[in-house]
Amino acid sequence: MKSIKSIIFVVLLAAASLVSAQAIKIPDTKMSFSFPNGGWKYLETKKVNNNVTVYLYSYSKQTVTDKKGETVIPFMRIYVHKNYNGSVFDLAFKRFSAQPFQSLDEYTFQKDGLGYWGAYTDDKDGKDYLFQMVYLKDRTTAIEIRLETARDTYDDFEKEFKAILNTIKIQ
Repeated sequence: MKSIKSIIFVVLLAAASLVSAQAIKIPDTKMSFSFPNGGWKYLETKKVNNNVTVYLYSYSKQTVTDKKGETVIPFMRIYVHKNYNGSVFDLAFKRFSAQPFQSLDEYTFQKDGLGYWGAYTDDKDGKDYLFQMVYLKDRTTAIEIRLETARDTYDDFEKEFKAILNTIKIQ
């Protein structure tokens, strides 16, 4: 009986791993991504206007705390702008103007995308945050994908963020 339970457990574990690594299509786009290590959950969709929609995901595999013992919620924000005629550089500047940050590194992402490793200090809580962010465009749909956590916990998530960004595809 124990061996049957063990087999069932292994099969369920394998199935859960497969589901977490499946591609998630970003609605109304030809883009997809996945969470290769699992542990993330969808939070909400916010329709900003007829052309802009934001999708939020949060890390939920385990509780994350900073050096002060305060809970931190690493998150992924996907900003989709339909009917966008500018370049990824134009969108990056527009988004930077709305939410300034310190650029720690800038790089080409995939073929025509733009990536940033950035930091900022939140005015409300006084904490420092680090993030990986990329900008992509497919015809007239521009997308910003941002993965962020507190500075104290960034080292624990850097590989996770890069793994997620490496799964982004335009079909």
